[in-house]
Amino acid sequence: MELEKISKEVLQPSDLQDIARSFSPDFISSGFSSKSNIPIASVCLQDAVKTLGETNYALHEVFAHKRWYLEKKKPPNKIAAAYFTRFYSDDAALRLYSAGEHLANGIIMMLEINDSELKPYRKKTTSQQSTVGHFLLKEKATHTITKAISTLVNSTEWSKTIEYRNDWVHDQPPLIKELGIVYKRKNRWEKSKTGKSMVLFGGSGDKPEYSVDDLINFIKPAMFQFSEVLDSVIEFYIKLLEPHGIRFESDNGEGNGDAAI
Repeated sequence: MELEKISKEVLQPSDLQDIARSFSPDFISSGFSSKSNIPIASVCLQDAVKTLGETNYALHEVFAHKRWYLEKKKPPNKIAAAYFTRFYSDDAALRLYSAGEHLANGIIMMLEINDSELKPYRKKTTSQQSTVGHFLLKEKATHTITKAISTLVNSTEWSKTIEYRNDWVHDQPPLIKELGIVYKRKNRWEKSKTGKSMVLFGGSGDKPEYSVDDLINFIKPAMFQFSEVLDSVIEFYIKLLEPHGIRFESDNGEGNGDAAI
């Protein structure tokens, strides 16, 4: 029963993602010239699907540990619940960012976007997904993939997840409320009220930025939104392959990974 409850909190595998798991770049390459990058996109999409699955597992562990330490453990252990919720939420955010990078590389390959086209959009960012996103919005505003990724571009939850990941990697991991006294990386001396001297206040720590529930409330929706975008891109890719005699069909005609030329 507990596992069933937790399973309802996370993603269920989609038919399109199941198809992507069965992609064979060797098989797909048979329909393209030796110079085409389109078959390489299949590997990028597989990487995105696998990493999304790992993200989903991390979120599953968030809910499992939270329920165990707050509902099953006697007495409840709030510190342990917060620690493990934060640990697996961090993992989910990091992997979700990585899945976005894999998807961005897949888009580059399937649309055969070259480096010179992307160069103007790399000036202000090192993120592949940000570079590709800006390129698509500017150069291919009406494209099917651009319409799909606009879900993430306009998503508050996705933006918060990426911001959280960036702070975690490039700055100080954000402070969490339920983990006791926490400190920002800053000079501890402050000006006195008169401004004529410096004083040192100690013992109370610094104000946390998030609660563990805050993390769940933006990482979980971001994961679901990304899954929908990934499905849309996989669907586009499958249609892109069809004129080259490559089809992926399921028993119901929508896809379980069976391939045919």
